[in-house]
Amino acid sequence: MILKKTIKNIFYIIIAMSFFLLVDFRDFSLKTVVPEKVEVKIDEEAGVGMIRNIKIEEQELESEDFVGGNQEIINLVNSARTEVGLPEVQENLKLKLSAMEKAQHMKDNDYFEHISPEGFQPSYFAQKQDYSYKNFGENLASGYFSAESVHEGWMNSPGHRDNILSEKFAEIGVAILDFEENGRKRYLIVQHFGRQLTAEDLVTKIVCDKESKENCEDAEDDEEDLEDLIEKQEDIIKQAKKDGVGKKDLKRLEENLDDLEEAEEEMEDYLEECEEFIEKCDSFK
Repeated sequence: MILKKTIKNIFYIIIAMSFFLLVDFRDFSLKTVVPEKVEVKIDEEAGVGMIRNIKIEEQELESEDFVGGNQEIINLVNSARTEVGLPEVQENLKLKLSAMEKAQHMKDNDYFEHISPEGFQPSYFAQKQDYSYKNFGENLASGYFSAESVHEGWMNSPGHRDNILSEKFAEIGVAILDFEENGRKRYLIVQHFGRQLTAEDLVTKIVCDKESKENCEDAEDDEEDLEDLIEKQEDIIKQAKKDGVGKKDLKRLEENLDDLEEAEEEMEDYLEECEEFIEKCDSFK
């Protein structure tokens, strides 16, 4: 009866061993994610992306001089942002130069669009100034003669208003450039918004497979079960020796114990690699 019980225990030990031997102790999944620049999206709907003042007020026709300047336009932007609880944007020289170059390029090439006839995107001019951006936006206007009127025009246009009141932007550059239209002086006004890349944005991040993390966590429970099996196997061998089990059966029991101890060593190595794996992960998907 005792011999049958011993053989039955051996059978369960062998089943347990087959489970541990089937575990892949190297099944980790890590993915390196390199930060990319944010693409500038232009709304293709008519009227969104740039505004042209067709109906010019009579008082604006009295003078061809633009009333106000870059700083007044920036002040109006920050006043609007403050009203809705947003931080102010700071003037940036590179964005100012990129806005001016974009205005000059439109004047020289006779167009009024975000994308130039050659296919240059709005961000092209910021990149020429070595402005490394995480977020970038552009507002265009024509036909206005004052900072106040162009700001009002932009605020009445959903696309422009979104740029002015966007949390994504921290800096601004403004350009005001005159041109001739029907024998009269007109103005191109360009706003460039941006947020520069930070050191943190440029750090390569490791994103790990969530399933791999769960496998590591499950392995900790499996290690405890394995330790219990080893302890039980040692008790079975002691009892078998007392019961006078034959050398052949005793040898099988001891071989099973060796296999379990070998599996325990592999499990320990696996858990060490698990610990190193989890430490490398910035996040899990």
